[in-house]
Amino acid sequence: MFKQLPKTLIIGIVITALILIIIYFFTRLPSGGEKTAIEQVTYGNSDKCAACHRRVTPDIVNQFAMSTMAKAGVRCTDCHEVDRSNPAGREHQGFFITISPTPKQCANCHPAETKQFEQSRHGGPAWVALSGLSEFTPEQQKLIDEIPEVNRGANGIITATRNSLFDIEGPSVTKAACQTCHSIGKPNADGTIGNCNKCHLRHEFSLEQVRKPEICGQCHLGPDHPQMEIYHESAHGVIYQTEGSKWNWSQKPGRLTVSDMPAPTCATCHMSGFGEQATTHDVGQRLSKFLFAAITKDRPNMIKGREAMKSICANCHSSNFIEEQYSKADSVTVFVNEKVGEASQIMQDLVKDRIITDKPFATQISFDAFDLWHYYGRTAKFGAYMQGPDFVQWHGIYPLLQQLSKVKEAAERLRMEHTYSKHTVHSASGKGVKQ
Repeated sequence: MFKQLPKTLIIGIVITALILIIIYFFTRLPSGGEKTAIEQVTYGNSDKCAACHRRVTPDIVNQFAMSTMAKAGVRCTDCHEVDRSNPAGREHQGFFITISPTPKQCANCHPAETKQFEQSRHGGPAWVALSGLSEFTPEQQKLIDEIPEVNRGANGIITATRNSLFDIEGPSVTKAACQTCHSIGKPNADGTIGNCNKCHLRHEFSLEQVRKPEICGQCHLGPDHPQMEIYHESAHGVIYQTEGSKWNWSQKPGRLTVSDMPAPTCATCHMSGFGEQATTHDVGQRLSKFLFAAITKDRPNMIKGREAMKSICANCHSSNFIEEQYSKADSVTVFVNEKVGEASQIMQDLVKDRIITDKPFATQISFDAFDLWHYYGRTAKFGAYMQGPDFVQWHGIYPLLQQLSKVKEAAERLRMEHTYSKHTVHSASGKGVKQ
Protein backbone atom coordinates (compact mmCIF):
# COMPACT_ATOMS: atom_id res chain seq x y z
CA MET A 1 0.00 0.00 0.00
CA PHE A 2 2.81 2.41 0.97
CA LYS A 3 4.55 1.73 -2.39
CA GLN A 4 1.62 3.40 -4.14
CA LEU A 5 2.06 6.64 -2.12
CA PRO A 6 4.42 9.39 -3.25
CA LYS A 7 7.81 9.26 -1.51
CA THR A 8 7.44 12.83 -0.23
CA LEU A 9 4.12 11.94 1.44
CA ILE A 10 5.67 8.91 3.16
CA ILE A 11 8.54 11.04 4.47
CA GLY A 12 6.01 13.60 5.74
CA ILE A 13 4.05 10.92 7.59
CA VAL A 14 7.20 9.56 9.24
CA ILE A 15 8.39 13.03 10.30
CA THR A 16 4.94 13.89 11.71
CA ALA A 17 4.86 10.63 13.68
CA LEU A 18 8.32 11.31 15.13
CA ILE A 19 7.29 14.84 16.15
CA LEU A 20 4.17 13.52 17.89
CA ILE A 21 6.22 10.90 19.76
CA ILE A 22 8.74 13.53 20.90
CA ILE A 23 5.95 15.89 22.07
CA TYR A 24 4.28 13.04 23.98
CA PHE A 25 7.40 12.12 25.93
CA PHE A 26 8.43 15.71 26.65
CA THR A 27 5.00 16.60 28.03
CA ARG A 28 5.27 13.65 30.46
CA LEU A 29 8.58 14.90 31.90
CA PRO A 30 8.71 17.33 34.86
CA SER A 31 8.62 20.99 33.93
CA GLY A 32 11.92 22.75 33.51
CA GLY A 33 11.57 24.57 36.85
CA GLU A 34 10.73 21.39 38.76
CA LYS A 35 13.54 19.43 37.16
CA THR A 36 16.02 22.17 37.95
CA ALA A 37 14.83 22.35 41.56
CA ILE A 38 15.13 18.59 42.06
CA GLU A 39 18.56 18.48 40.48
CA GLN A 40 19.68 21.38 42.66
CA VAL A 41 18.51 19.67 45.85
CA THR A 42 19.92 16.25 45.04
CA TYR A 43 23.16 17.04 43.30
CA GLY A 44 23.67 20.77 43.04
CA ASN A 45 24.19 21.19 46.79
CA SER A 46 25.55 17.67 47.35
CA ASP A 47 22.75 16.69 49.74
CA LYS A 48 23.42 12.98 50.17
CA CYS A 49 20.08 12.41 51.90
CA ALA A 50 18.06 13.87 49.03
CA ALA A 51 20.18 12.07 46.44
CA CYS A 52 19.46 8.71 48.07
CA HIS A 53 15.83 9.39 48.91
CA ARG A 54 15.20 10.44 45.34
CA ARG A 55 15.22 6.72 44.67
CA VAL A 56 13.65 5.56 47.97
CA THR A 57 10.95 8.20 48.58
CA PRO A 58 10.89 10.32 45.41
CA ASP A 59 7.64 12.14 46.22
CA ILE A 60 9.09 13.55 49.46
CA VAL A 61 12.14 14.82 47.60
CA ASN A 62 9.92 16.38 44.94
CA GLN A 63 7.90 18.17 47.62
CA PHE A 64 10.98 19.47 49.38
CA ALA A 65 12.60 20.53 46.12
CA MET A 66 9.70 22.91 45.46
CA SER A 67 9.77 24.43 48.97
CA THR A 68 11.11 27.83 49.97
CA MET A 69 13.33 26.03 52.49
CA ALA A 70 15.12 24.14 49.74
CA LYS A 71 15.47 27.33 47.71
CA ALA A 72 17.03 28.98 50.77
CA GLY A 73 19.69 26.26 50.91
CA VAL A 74 18.26 24.22 53.78
CA ARG A 75 19.35 20.59 53.70
CA CYS A 76 17.70 17.45 55.06
CA THR A 77 20.30 17.20 57.82
CA ASP A 78 19.49 20.73 59.03
CA CYS A 79 16.14 19.41 60.28
CA HIS A 80 16.73 15.68 60.77
CA GLU A 81 20.28 15.38 62.10
CA VAL A 82 20.42 15.61 65.90
CA ASP A 83 22.97 15.42 68.69
CA ARG A 84 23.84 11.89 69.80
CA SER A 85 22.47 12.66 73.24
CA ASN A 86 18.99 13.09 71.74
CA PRO A 87 16.81 10.22 73.03
CA ALA A 88 14.72 10.26 69.85
CA GLY A 89 17.74 9.89 67.57
CA ARG A 90 19.00 6.81 65.76
CA GLU A 91 21.80 5.71 63.43
CA HIS A 92 20.99 5.91 59.74
CA GLN A 93 23.45 5.57 56.86
CA GLY A 94 26.28 7.21 58.78
CA PHE A 95 24.06 9.96 60.25
CA PHE A 96 22.39 10.25 63.67
CA ILE A 97 18.88 11.45 62.88
CA THR A 98 15.36 11.87 64.18
CA ILE A 99 12.50 10.79 61.97
CA SER A 100 10.18 13.47 63.35
CA PRO A 101 11.87 16.84 64.02
CA THR A 102 10.60 18.69 67.10
CA PRO A 103 10.42 22.42 67.93
CA LYS A 104 14.04 22.10 69.07
CA GLN A 105 15.13 21.76 65.45
CA CYS A 106 12.64 24.34 64.18
CA ALA A 107 13.89 26.88 66.73
CA ASN A 108 17.31 26.94 65.07
CA CYS A 109 15.81 29.06 62.29
CA HIS A 110 12.46 30.11 63.77
CA PRO A 111 13.11 31.04 67.43
CA ALA A 112 10.34 33.66 67.74
CA GLU A 113 7.67 31.44 66.16
CA THR A 114 8.72 28.49 68.36
CA LYS A 115 8.47 30.57 71.52
CA GLN A 116 5.04 31.91 70.52
CA PHE A 117 3.82 28.38 69.85
CA GLU A 118 5.21 27.22 73.20
CA GLN A 119 3.15 29.94 74.93
CA SER A 120 -0.08 29.06 73.12
CA ARG A 121 -2.94 26.66 73.72
CA HIS A 122 -1.64 24.69 70.74
CA GLY A 123 1.35 23.92 72.97
CA GLY A 124 1.27 22.00 76.26
CA PRO A 125 -2.36 22.88 77.13
CA ALA A 126 -3.59 20.89 74.12
CA TRP A 127 -2.13 17.66 75.54
CA VAL A 128 -2.96 18.59 79.14
CA ALA A 129 -6.64 18.84 78.14
CA LEU A 130 -6.47 15.21 77.08
CA SER A 131 -4.25 13.47 79.62
CA GLY A 132 -3.33 15.89 82.41
CA LEU A 133 0.20 16.76 83.49
CA SER A 134 1.48 13.27 84.26
CA GLU A 135 3.44 12.84 81.01
CA PHE A 136 5.30 16.15 81.31
CA THR A 137 8.68 16.44 83.03
CA PRO A 138 9.06 19.03 85.82
CA GLU A 139 10.90 21.30 83.36
CA GLN A 140 8.11 20.99 80.81
CA GLN A 141 5.52 21.69 83.50
CA LYS A 142 7.35 24.93 84.27
CA LEU A 143 6.97 25.94 80.61
CA ILE A 144 3.24 25.28 80.81
CA ASP A 145 2.99 27.18 84.10
CA GLU A 146 4.32 30.28 82.31
CA ILE A 147 1.35 30.32 79.92
CA PRO A 148 -1.11 32.97 81.18
CA GLU A 149 -4.12 31.26 79.63
CA VAL A 150 -3.64 27.79 81.09
CA ASN A 151 -6.58 26.62 83.24
CA ARG A 152 -6.06 27.37 86.93
CA GLY A 153 -8.02 26.94 90.12
CA ALA A 154 -8.84 29.66 92.65
CA ASN A 155 -5.41 29.17 94.26
CA GLY A 156 -3.65 29.79 90.96
CA ILE A 157 -2.55 26.16 90.61
CA ILE A 158 -3.02 24.51 87.20
CA THR A 159 -6.15 22.36 87.19
CA ALA A 160 -5.14 19.53 84.92
CA THR A 161 -6.59 16.06 85.31
CA ARG A 162 -6.86 13.27 82.79
CA ASN A 163 -9.98 13.61 80.63
CA SER A 164 -12.61 11.14 81.82
CA LEU A 165 -13.37 9.98 78.27
CA PHE A 166 -9.68 9.12 77.89
CA ASP A 167 -10.02 6.62 80.74
CA ILE A 168 -13.35 5.21 79.57
CA GLU A 169 -12.32 4.66 75.95
CA GLY A 170 -8.67 3.73 76.50
CA PRO A 171 -5.74 3.85 74.05
CA SER A 172 -7.41 1.40 71.66
CA VAL A 173 -9.70 4.32 70.72
CA THR A 174 -7.95 7.53 71.73
CA LYS A 175 -4.78 6.89 69.72
CA ALA A 176 -6.84 7.01 66.54
CA ALA A 177 -9.20 9.71 67.82
CA CYS A 178 -8.55 12.52 70.31
CA GLN A 179 -4.78 12.06 70.42
CA THR A 180 -4.47 12.68 66.70
CA CYS A 181 -5.30 16.36 67.14
CA HIS A 182 -4.27 16.94 70.75
CA SER A 183 -0.76 15.62 69.98
CA ILE A 184 0.01 19.08 68.62
CA GLY A 185 0.97 19.79 72.25
CA LYS A 186 2.43 16.41 73.22
CA PRO A 187 5.67 16.44 75.25
CA ASN A 188 8.76 15.26 73.37
CA ALA A 189 11.65 13.15 74.61
CA ASP A 190 14.15 15.96 73.90
CA GLY A 191 12.42 18.22 76.45
CA THR A 192 10.42 20.31 73.99
CA ILE A 193 6.66 20.42 73.67
CA GLY A 194 4.53 20.12 70.55
CA ASN A 195 4.65 19.21 66.90
CA CYS A 196 5.01 21.92 64.24
CA ASN A 197 4.29 19.34 61.54
CA LYS A 198 0.63 19.16 62.59
CA CYS A 199 0.09 22.39 60.63
CA HIS A 200 3.21 22.66 58.47
CA LEU A 201 2.72 19.36 56.68
CA ARG A 202 5.97 17.97 55.37
CA HIS A 203 7.82 18.43 53.11
CA GLU A 204 6.77 21.41 51.00
CA PHE A 205 6.05 23.78 53.94
CA SER A 206 3.75 25.80 51.72
CA LEU A 207 2.46 29.22 52.79
CA GLU A 208 -0.68 28.58 50.77
CA GLN A 209 -1.27 25.35 52.67
CA VAL A 210 -1.13 26.91 56.14
CA ARG A 211 -3.16 29.95 55.10
CA LYS A 212 -6.10 27.99 53.73
CA PRO A 213 -8.84 26.96 56.21
CA GLU A 214 -8.56 23.27 55.32
CA ILE A 215 -5.37 22.96 57.39
CA CYS A 216 -7.23 24.12 60.52
CA GLY A 217 -10.22 22.01 59.52
CA GLN A 218 -8.20 18.85 60.17
CA CYS A 219 -9.04 19.31 63.87
CA HIS A 220 -11.47 22.21 64.21
CA LEU A 221 -14.59 20.48 62.92
CA GLY A 222 -17.33 18.20 64.17
CA PRO A 223 -20.05 18.53 66.81
CA ASP A 224 -17.93 19.88 69.67
CA HIS A 225 -15.89 22.46 67.76
CA PRO A 226 -17.42 22.99 64.29
CA GLN A 227 -15.36 26.03 63.32
CA MET A 228 -14.71 24.66 59.83
CA GLU A 229 -18.40 24.14 59.11
CA ILE A 230 -19.29 27.53 60.60
CA TYR A 231 -16.64 29.24 58.47
CA HIS A 232 -18.05 27.73 55.28
CA GLU A 233 -21.51 29.01 56.21
CA SER A 234 -20.26 32.53 56.91
CA ALA A 235 -19.89 35.28 54.31
CA HIS A 236 -16.12 35.01 54.72
CA GLY A 237 -16.23 31.33 53.82
CA VAL A 238 -18.49 31.89 50.82
CA ILE A 239 -16.11 34.51 49.40
CA TYR A 240 -13.17 32.14 49.95
CA GLN A 241 -14.93 29.23 48.23
CA THR A 242 -15.94 31.31 45.21
CA GLU A 243 -12.99 33.67 44.83
CA GLY A 244 -10.09 32.07 46.71
CA SER A 245 -8.46 30.63 43.60
CA LYS A 246 -7.59 34.18 42.56
CA TRP A 247 -5.93 35.23 45.83
CA ASN A 248 -2.22 35.84 46.34
CA TRP A 249 -1.49 32.97 48.72
CA SER A 250 2.29 33.27 48.44
CA GLN A 251 2.64 36.85 49.69
CA LYS A 252 5.48 37.15 52.20
CA PRO A 253 4.54 36.95 55.91
CA GLY A 254 3.73 40.34 57.37
CA ARG A 255 2.88 41.86 54.00
CA LEU A 256 -0.65 40.54 53.52
CA THR A 257 -3.30 43.12 52.68
CA VAL A 258 -6.91 43.04 51.49
CA SER A 259 -5.51 43.17 47.96
CA ASP A 260 -3.97 39.73 48.49
CA MET A 261 -6.89 38.27 50.47
CA PRO A 262 -10.20 40.18 50.14
CA ALA A 263 -11.76 37.99 52.86
CA PRO A 264 -10.14 36.29 55.85
CA THR A 265 -9.36 32.65 56.49
CA CYS A 266 -8.67 31.17 59.93
CA ALA A 267 -5.01 32.15 59.71
CA THR A 268 -5.77 35.73 58.66
CA CYS A 269 -7.70 36.46 61.85
CA HIS A 270 -5.76 34.36 64.33
CA MET A 271 -2.15 34.29 63.15
CA SER A 272 -1.24 36.27 60.03
CA GLY A 273 0.57 39.56 59.88
CA PHE A 274 -2.31 41.66 58.60
CA GLY A 275 -3.00 45.38 58.89
CA GLU A 276 -1.58 46.61 62.20
CA GLN A 277 -1.03 43.10 63.58
CA ALA A 278 2.27 41.26 63.32
CA THR A 279 2.46 37.54 62.56
CA THR A 280 2.05 35.29 65.60
CA HIS A 281 2.03 31.57 66.35
CA ASP A 282 0.13 32.13 69.59
CA VAL A 283 -3.40 31.29 68.44
CA GLY A 284 -4.96 32.80 71.55
CA GLN A 285 -3.27 36.18 71.30
CA ARG A 286 -6.24 37.85 69.58
CA LEU A 287 -8.99 36.05 71.51
CA SER A 288 -10.95 37.47 74.43
CA LYS A 289 -13.05 34.62 75.89
CA PHE A 290 -12.66 30.93 76.75
CA LEU A 291 -15.38 29.70 74.41
CA PHE A 292 -14.39 26.05 74.70
CA ALA A 293 -15.16 25.97 78.45
CA ALA A 294 -18.49 24.90 79.92
CA ILE A 295 -18.94 28.32 81.52
CA THR A 296 -17.22 30.93 79.38
CA LYS A 297 -15.07 33.47 81.20
CA ASP A 298 -12.82 36.27 79.98
CA ARG A 299 -9.28 35.36 79.05
CA PRO A 300 -6.50 37.06 81.06
CA ASN A 301 -5.68 39.19 78.00
CA MET A 302 -9.35 39.95 77.30
CA ILE A 303 -9.05 43.67 76.53
CA LYS A 304 -5.80 43.43 74.60
CA GLY A 305 -6.92 40.34 72.70
CA ARG A 306 -10.22 41.85 71.66
CA GLU A 307 -8.65 45.07 70.48
CA ALA A 308 -6.13 43.07 68.44
CA MET A 309 -8.89 41.11 66.73
CA LYS A 310 -10.93 44.26 66.12
CA SER A 311 -7.94 45.78 64.33
CA ILE A 312 -7.98 42.79 61.96
CA CYS A 313 -11.70 43.28 61.33
CA ALA A 314 -11.13 47.01 60.74
CA ASN A 315 -9.29 46.27 57.50
CA CYS A 316 -12.69 45.61 55.91
CA HIS A 317 -15.42 46.68 58.37
CA SER A 318 -16.56 49.85 60.11
CA SER A 319 -16.21 50.22 63.88
CA ASN A 320 -20.01 50.27 64.27
CA PHE A 321 -20.35 46.96 62.45
CA ILE A 322 -17.55 45.37 64.52
CA GLU A 323 -19.05 46.52 67.82
CA GLU A 324 -22.47 45.22 66.79
CA GLN A 325 -21.09 41.77 65.95
CA TYR A 326 -19.28 41.50 69.28
CA SER A 327 -22.35 42.70 71.16
CA LYS A 328 -24.54 40.02 69.56
CA ALA A 329 -21.97 37.28 70.20
CA ASP A 330 -21.44 38.33 73.83
CA SER A 331 -25.20 38.23 74.34
CA VAL A 332 -25.37 34.64 73.07
CA THR A 333 -22.51 33.71 75.39
CA VAL A 334 -24.33 35.12 78.42
CA PHE A 335 -27.45 33.13 77.48
CA VAL A 336 -25.48 29.90 77.08
CA ASN A 337 -23.68 30.48 80.40
CA GLU A 338 -27.02 30.84 82.19
CA LYS A 339 -28.42 27.61 80.75
CA VAL A 340 -25.24 25.61 81.30
CA GLY A 341 -25.02 27.00 84.83
CA GLU A 342 -28.58 25.86 85.49
CA ALA A 343 -27.80 22.32 84.33
CA SER A 344 -24.56 22.31 86.29
CA GLN A 345 -26.36 23.27 89.49
CA ILE A 346 -28.88 20.46 88.98
CA MET A 347 -26.04 17.96 88.64
CA GLN A 348 -24.20 19.31 91.68
CA ASP A 349 -27.35 19.04 93.80
CA LEU A 350 -27.93 15.45 92.70
CA VAL A 351 -24.40 14.55 93.73
CA LYS A 352 -24.66 16.48 97.02
CA ASP A 353 -27.87 14.66 97.90
CA ARG A 354 -26.23 11.33 97.00
CA ILE A 355 -28.80 10.60 94.33
CA ILE A 356 -26.08 10.05 91.72
CA THR A 357 -22.34 9.47 91.98
CA ASP A 358 -19.83 12.15 91.07
CA LYS A 359 -18.05 9.66 88.81
CA PRO A 360 -18.18 11.03 85.23
CA PHE A 361 -20.43 9.26 82.73
CA ALA A 362 -21.73 6.80 85.32
CA THR A 363 -25.37 7.60 84.54
CA GLN A 364 -27.34 8.67 81.49
CA ILE A 365 -28.00 12.11 82.95
CA SER A 366 -24.23 12.65 83.08
CA PHE A 367 -24.02 12.11 79.32
CA ASP A 368 -26.96 14.44 78.74
CA ALA A 369 -25.47 17.20 80.88
CA PHE A 370 -22.11 16.81 79.11
CA ASP A 371 -23.66 17.03 75.64
CA LEU A 372 -25.53 20.18 76.69
CA TRP A 373 -22.38 22.27 77.03
CA HIS A 374 -19.72 20.31 75.16
CA TYR A 375 -21.68 20.08 71.93
CA TYR A 376 -24.56 22.55 71.84
CA GLY A 377 -23.25 25.29 74.11
CA ARG A 378 -19.90 25.42 72.36
CA THR A 379 -21.48 25.34 68.93
CA ALA A 380 -23.79 28.27 69.70
CA LYS A 381 -20.91 30.38 71.01
CA PHE A 382 -18.54 29.59 68.15
CA GLY A 383 -21.31 30.29 65.65
CA ALA A 384 -22.06 33.65 67.25
CA TYR A 385 -18.49 34.95 67.02
CA MET A 386 -17.89 33.52 63.54
CA GLN A 387 -21.17 34.67 61.93
CA GLY A 388 -22.81 31.27 61.53
CA PRO A 389 -26.50 31.86 62.36
CA ASP A 390 -27.65 28.30 61.62
CA PHE A 391 -25.08 26.99 64.10
CA VAL A 392 -26.19 29.49 66.73
CA GLN A 393 -29.83 28.48 66.36
CA TRP A 394 -30.48 24.96 65.07
CA HIS A 395 -27.15 23.33 65.89
CA GLY A 396 -26.71 25.28 69.13
CA ILE A 397 -29.41 26.97 71.18
CA TYR A 398 -32.38 24.80 70.13
CA PRO A 399 -30.78 21.42 70.99
CA LEU A 400 -29.25 23.02 74.11
CA LEU A 401 -32.72 23.93 75.39
CA GLN A 402 -33.98 20.49 74.44
CA GLN A 403 -31.10 18.89 76.33
CA LEU A 404 -31.74 21.08 79.38
CA SER A 405 -35.34 19.87 79.43
CA LYS A 406 -34.11 16.27 79.38
CA VAL A 407 -31.73 16.95 82.28
CA LYS A 408 -34.51 18.57 84.34
CA GLU A 409 -36.96 15.73 83.71
CA ALA A 410 -34.33 13.08 84.45
CA ALA A 411 -33.32 14.85 87.67
CA GLU A 412 -36.93 15.02 88.84
CA ARG A 413 -37.45 11.34 88.08
CA LEU A 414 -34.24 10.35 89.89
CA ARG A 415 -35.30 12.34 92.96
CA MET A 416 -38.70 10.65 93.03
CA GLU A 417 -37.11 7.21 92.68
CA HIS A 418 -34.60 8.05 95.39
CA THR A 419 -37.35 9.24 97.75
CA TYR A 420 -39.49 6.16 97.05
CA SER A 421 -36.50 3.87 97.61
CA LYS A 422 -35.69 5.49 100.95
CA HIS A 423 -39.34 5.31 102.04
CA THR A 424 -39.55 1.65 101.05
CA VAL A 425 -36.40 0.72 102.95
CA HIS A 426 -37.55 2.77 105.94
CA SER A 427 -40.97 1.09 105.98
CA ALA A 428 -39.54 -2.38 105.53
CA SER A 429 -37.37 -1.95 108.62
CA GLY A 430 -40.44 -1.16 110.68
CA LYS A 431 -39.07 2.18 111.77
CA GLY A 432 -41.49 5.03 111.83
CA VAL A 433 -44.45 2.75 111.07
CA LYS A 434 -47.48 3.26 113.38
CA GLN A 435 -48.64 0.14 115.32
